[in-house]
Amino acid sequence: MAEKSIRDIIEKIVSEIGTSRREIEKKGNERAKAISNYDKQLKIAIVTLRAEGKFPVTLIEKIAKGVCSDHREKLELAEVGYKACISNLTALMAQLNGYQSIYRHLDSV
Repeated sequence: MAEKSIRDIIEKIVSEIGTSRREIEKKGNERAKAISNYDKQLKIAIVTLRAEGKFPVTLIEKIAKGVCSDHREKLELAEVGYKACISNLTALMAQLNGYQSIYRHLDSV
């Protein structure tokens, strides 16, 4: 590979890293909102079930988690999306490291 093409690849990866950082921030906000929403819905379900008095106290939390399973699913999906973005950024940084090493080697020859 020529120096210019390596330099172009490095610039492209740096741009992708910037995009990835913004995506992590977005996914982090989505994750925080999903956590907050799940916690709130779970507390509402627990309070409601206790007030009804139809279930033994030992089962209320398990039943409430079942009631809030759709909110838990959204939480898990937000978590997966956030972690995937972090993994993508890590991979981009590793690629950048490799191309920078190649570029330094070509530059010194």
